[in-house]
Amino acid sequence: MATIYCSAKLSTLLNLPKNPNGVSTAAVDPHSWNAMLFYLNKRKCLLFMHKSILYSFLALDIVKKDLADFTKFFRQHFTDQLLADQLINPQTQAMLDTVYDSIILLPTDNDKRIIGSMNDCIQRVRFYEYREGDTLVMKPTYLGHQLNRTPMGTIEYAYPVEKMKDFIKNH
Repeated sequence: MATIYCSAKLSTLLNLPKNPNGVSTAAVDPHSWNAMLFYLNKRKCLLFMHKSILYSFLALDIVKKDLADFTKFFRQHFTDQLLADQLINPQTQAMLDTVYDSIILLPTDNDKRIIGSMNDCIQRVRFYEYREGDTLVMKPTYLGHQLNRTPMGTIEYAYPVEKMKDFIKNH
């Protein structure tokens, strides 16, 4: 089971309760993610980032009905990014089948380290839009591929894609 901490805007879109009852966030889950809703060209987009390794993927131009089955939506976009980064193997597939069979959605945990890293990634996506034109016509996996191959200061200037390779190997 994985946990996704949703930004305030995403929590509002998904109608998440402000203070969920009976869910402890004290334990550190190795499969925790943050999700942030942002806008490009007045269209809703989502950025997902793994809390410990900063591996990221995007969903561009979404509508609320896309999020009806959030687990399926998450797994599809995560799998697409893993395929684009050539990280799919039998071990990865087993992790997807067991860990990501259900997902707990929680409101933000206000992790400043992750929120800052996500804001940096969103700024880079906006930069691609400035240089390349309409980002919404690009494949989100291309943008995720670029994000995951940029060293991140919060993980000691390592590459998130390399961290994900190690994560898959060790989990």
